[in-house]
Amino acid sequence: MPHRMIVCGIYRSGTSLTTRLVQEWGAYIGRKDDLFEDEYGYLEHLALQKLNDELLNNNSRVPTPVDVLLAKTKDTDLKQRAEIILEEMDKEARAQSLPAWAWKDPRLPLTLPFWADLWKDAIFIIPVRHPVETILSAAKMEGLEPENTPLSAGLAYWQFCMLNILNFTQNSARKIFISYDKLIQNPSQECSRLCNFLDQHCGITPSEDDQRVDRMTAHIHADKRHYQAPASLADLEVATTEQRALYNFLRVKTIHPNESFRPSDFALYPGWMEYLQAMDMLVPFITGEENTQQG
Repeated sequence: MPHRMIVCGIYRSGTSLTTRLVQEWGAYIGRKDDLFEDEYGYLEHLALQKLNDELLNNNSRVPTPVDVLLAKTKDTDLKQRAEIILEEMDKEARAQSLPAWAWKDPRLPLTLPFWADLWKDAIFIIPVRHPVETILSAAKMEGLEPENTPLSAGLAYWQFCMLNILNFTQNSARKIFISYDKLIQNPSQECSRLCNFLDQHCGITPSEDDQRVDRMTAHIHADKRHYQAPASLADLEVATTEQRALYNFLRVKTIHPNESFRPSDFALYPGWMEYLQAMDMLVPFITGEENTQQG
């Protein structure tokens, strides 16, 4: 059976770029007609998107509680549909004699509790980017200007997603954390690291004239980095101690992926969910004001 690869990162963390690199390495990503693409992202499998929409009740701004998603693994219809699209990806990759296939959807960190057991022994590729950069870039998708973006809400969302990723991948020996900064600054080195990791876990021996790293590197352009954090997370007053520690820990994971993880070190503060629910209701009003001013 082809290896299953999951590009597991939040919105605007480099998931599209990482998926393209995995494709250039040699993974199948789906038929062109089955892939979603717009100005903010691409290479997202439509069947996966649709099922994730249902799992999240069409709301990706406010995380669905883990226990709710775990309960949905008992839903026979949902589980059967998930298994069907997994088997279709297996079948299509086999038909093209490719060693692996890859999935990407920025909502995957939210729906991990549902998918984790269904994927079996998946390979996880996890992009790590400064949270403020992901927040500002995602806010642009919502029509929010940087000065109107609630960073504290974005940080709570980021914290939940990254803790989900750590929780559901900590026992996997087949994971790699990719630093977005290093990928932009030293693309050849990081692409080689990714390529070697995937080769190792898929049992592939490169040929003497292997040009995969060159093809991967060709997709990385520093001028396409539209947001760069102006300061360290340690200098951001709205960031909690746990959020700062979590970002530092994730950077360690890009070097030592098996570093021990203790969730209590990075716990979310009381009331964070209610805060995100309140902000979710306010976003349409904020973006509406912005659109009126621009008009």
